[in-house]
Amino acid sequence: MPKVQDFFKNPETIVQAIKKSELETSGEIKVHVESNCSKEVMEQAKDVFHSLKMDQLPNKNGVLIYISTEDKKICILGDKNIDLKTGVNFWNDTVSQMSESFKKELFDEGVIQAISEIGSKLHDYFPYDSITDENELNDDISYG
Repeated sequence: MPKVQDFFKNPETIVQAIKKSELETSGEIKVHVESNCSKEVMEQAKDVFHSLKMDQLPNKNGVLIYISTEDKKICILGDKNIDLKTGVNFWNDTVSQMSESFKKELFDEGVIQAISEIGSKLHDYFPYDSITDENELNDDISYG
C-alpha cells in the first residue's frame, strides 16, 4: 500500500462520498489513514475513534473506517447504537470487500464502496431528519 499522503488518488472523492452518504442518515462517517498501527488493529481504531471525539456523538451513531497503509490493516468501528443494529458480520463483510479492492490497488474505489454500504445501512436505522440533523463531524479524511 502507498504511504499515507499518497494513499488516495483523489481524496476529494472520498469526502464527497461521505457527504453524499450523510445526506441519507443522521449517522456520521469518518475515514482515518495512518502509516503504522502500533497496537492490535481494533484497539488502535478505538483509540482513533476516541481521539476524533466520535464517542461523544449524541446518538452514538458514528462509524470509523480505519486504514493503516504500511501494516495493511483495515478496521471498521461503529459506535454502540450502530453495532446493536447491524451486527459484527456487516463490518466483516465490508472490510472483506475493501480488502479485495485494495489487493487490486483500487483504494479510492474500495473506500467509496464501503462508505456507500455504510451509509445505506445507517439510513435503515438512523434516517436523516432535516429538522434536527446536523453534521457533527468534519467530513475530511483524518491522517495520523
